Amino acid sequence: MNGVRVIENLVYQENMGNAGMLDLYLPEGAGCRDFLIYFHGGGIEGGDKGDNRGVFLELAGAKIAVASANYRMYPEAKYPDFVVDAARAVAFCLSHGKEHISFERVFVGGISAGAYLSMMLHFEPRFLAECGVQEETIAGYLFDAGQPTVHYNILRERGMDTRAVRVDEAAPLYYLEQERPVNGKQRYLFLITDNDMVGRKEQNELLMRTMEAYHYEKSQIDYRIIRGYGHTEYAGVTDSAGKFPYVALILDFLGGKRSDIKF
Repeated sequence: MNGVRVIENLVYQENMGNAGMLDLYLPEGAGCRDFLIYFHGGGIEGGDKGDNRGVFLELAGAKIAVASANYRMYPEAKYPDFVVDAARAVAFCLSHGKEHISFERVFVGGISAGAYLSMMLHFEPRFLAECGVQEETIAGYLFDAGQPTVHYNILRERGMDTRAVRVDEAAPLYYLEQERPVNGKQRYLFLITDNDMVGRKEQNELLMRTMEAYHYEKSQIDYRIIRGYGHTEYAGVTDSAGKFPYVALILDFLGGKRSDIKF
């Protein structure tokens, strides 16, 4: 692996404690092409920016800069606190990332709850706009096993059955009801497993089909079904050489490739 610098616990929003911090994983050298801003999973009630550290180190070793950000979570947080935090993390990285490394393109993504946050940032761009960021400046998104309907823990916050399917202002899918110009250069990686949470695969497929109805081009969407694992289990899998196939898949996406990657 090439040299990697890790900068931990950068404060991207004051007076939030750990919820306002992010870590940077940077390739050694003057710069890189791509910067991935990533949000952890955990149902908006658990998880940490240090999750998947091995993945981030391998990405940085492959010349991809990574920011892994924390955000407010239940039980202290309420909707939309965590979405606001995600937008602030992106704004911070765009404003201050080049103090640490030069880069050309920015991608936003996450796993499970982190993918839900990333979906909200794309499909409801007011969250980024309120932080001074034009959503169209993002080159693409990684939506790894996210929930495009109202997140189940937001349903719990409302006192509802967490199995319910709702599409309203807290659902990424809701915002496709509003016609808006689509940046045809943006790209989207959807990851899901064939043994995911009940309905998760089908909800993501509904989102992708609805994107097509709103004039997103099929060529913009890379849809991968990972077989033989439960919800997000594949992210921590390593091969016989100790490498993460998950990293290879992300590198393929950033490079515009569609290789057959085995987990």
